[in-house]
Amino acid sequence: MAGIRMTGLASGMDTESMVAELVKASSVKVDEVRKEKQRLEWKQEAWQDLNTKIYDFFKNELSALKTNSTYRGKSAKVSDESKASVTAKANAANGTHTFTVKQLASSAYLTGANIKAAGKTFTNGDTEFTSADIKGSTKLADLGIAVGTSFSVNGKEFVVDDDTTMDSFAAGLSKLGVSASFDAKQGRFYVNSIGSGAANDFTITSTNAEALEILGLGSEATKIDAKDAIMEYNGVEYTNSNNTFDINGLTITAKAVSDSPMTIEISTDTQGTYDKIKNFVKKYNELIDEMNKLYDEKTTDYDPLTEEEKAHLSDTQLEKWEEKAKQGLLRRDSTIGSLLSSMRSILNQSITVTNDDGTTSKYSLASLGIVTGDYSEKGKLHILGDEDDPLYSSEPNKLKQMLEEKPDIFDDVLAGTTEKKGIGFQLYSKLSDAMSLKVGRSSAFTVYDNLSMDDDIDDYDDEIEKWEEKLQKIEDKYYDQFAAMEAAMAKLQSQQSYLASLMGM
Repeated sequence: MAGIRMTGLASGMDTESMVAELVKASSVKVDEVRKEKQRLEWKQEAWQDLNTKIYDFFKNELSALKTNSTYRGKSAKVSDESKASVTAKANAANGTHTFTVKQLASSAYLTGANIKAAGKTFTNGDTEFTSADIKGSTKLADLGIAVGTSFSVNGKEFVVDDDTTMDSFAAGLSKLGVSASFDAKQGRFYVNSIGSGAANDFTITSTNAEALEILGLGSEATKIDAKDAIMEYNGVEYTNSNNTFDINGLTITAKAVSDSPMTIEISTDTQGTYDKIKNFVKKYNELIDEMNKLYDEKTTDYDPLTEEEKAHLSDTQLEKWEEKAKQGLLRRDSTIGSLLSSMRSILNQSITVTNDDGTTSKYSLASLGIVTGDYSEKGKLHILGDEDDPLYSSEPNKLKQMLEEKPDIFDDVLAGTTEKKGIGFQLYSKLSDAMSLKVGRSSAFTVYDNLSMDDDIDDYDDEIEKWEEKLQKIEDKYYDQFAAMEAAMAKLQSQQSYLASLMGM
């Protein structure tokens, strides 16, 4: 950092402005490097945004398309949804199932009686304590419960000591497999099981029966026992600790006891599969629209601005300038072009499927009712007959027809196996390879050369630093030269003044 310079004192010249102009010519180079760095940073930002969209498509819509279970979905319709809800797994058998909810699962609850002391119920009269005196901080020993008294919940023990209070007693019980609390306003303990079902029921005992009565946990307490859920499914009775049963590929959640048998209709989830394929098409089109836009976008004559140039623009003007300057940064990018080409190629191929009779048939997306538009759309997909597609909504919906008539082929054509990959599986593998870790070139789940970009940005930083050091040396050289000139002029002026004084001038 240069120190404070006192210049132009002898000459009267604006030395700083002159030095700035002399250095300006050399500073053009560092400005060019800064602009190149800015372009690369903008390019990196554009790639980061696109990569996020590619990865989101890869892990969501494309992952669903290549997964076998997508085409094996089942729908379940229960006759009385107020009594139970049902979902079906892929292995659920199509047809009608019957079931009856006989009993709901419940937790155990114990509501304690009013607190007592020395065998007497607390009142507002003159006693050792009144009900108003009992708080969470009241010690059990003050109620007549001896230190060392043991309480047990299903065999787990809590022992009263000198410091045991109503609150700490409740906390102690809560460590024994139940949830307990003391309500000072009501003067009662409340205890309930943590889970539902008979296995989670509880019993509270003590080595001192009177201690239970004092705390309201004895004979006068009100107890509701825990119960298992009971369901009869296709003539067989099942019990469970909670109200959700997993039976024969069905997940049945009981809501209320039913007076008569109910039915569940299980069928292939044609609409669910259709919606997933439709969602894939929608997201795929959005992605390639973005990729084609970036690939075809023309560059402009707008360059990144220097800090000095930015200072002369308003925020709105700067935003519009940079928007123009960022256009075309990924134009004709080879990575985008390669991905677009590969994706289109995979989606245009046919898959051979072996029929039940041993013969084979070939199926493409087009034979499933998913077609590409004209050339100007650059690979966008359309579902024939889909109500949301303005170009093809008037066509017969072949995709729905195929899902209803030949649902099994979708598993092979779009999903498949690692040995025989379907279209979705192949596209997933292609993007997976593109996003795999490339040592020294990119990070995992990144399709572009991000690590090399980081290295190039670092190189620009190094180059800028070198140029800034060089500019500083050039500036120092000019200041030294002007300083020498100022010193010479000051000396000359001094000599002139001396001679003038000798001559009486």
